[in-house]
Amino acid sequence: MPAEPPRAVPSASHPALDQRRRSERRACSLAVSLRGGSGTYLARLTDLSADGIGMRIDTLAPLKPGTSLTLTHPELGEVPCLLRWSMHPRYGAEFQATTRVLARIRAYYDSLPPGPGEII
Repeated sequence: MPAEPPRAVPSASHPALDQRRRSERRACSLAVSLRGGSGTYLARLTDLSADGIGMRIDTLAPLKPGTSLTLTHPELGEVPCLLRWSMHPRYGAEFQATTRVLARIRAYYDSLPPGPGEII
């Protein structure tokens, strides 16, 4: 009998695998700067929602969920985020921003064509 292929198993270290999204994600490819943890990083957003982001960060050492980050981009401004999950080099973060900043993010989100973000 052939062995079953490995399956993703929800765990405390990967909560994204077992949580439903609160809002629709839209695909994007946006270069941003992130500050937090032990330094400053260049990242590429792969998807955006009203609540958070999916991104790729090429770091030598993986970042840990719970890390506070500040995302910086000319159109989005400075956006405080909390890293929610990590599957290095892919990460997901939740916005921790003010109403004004969230309105700016929502305007940018609305400018993106509908469609799914990166499938994790």
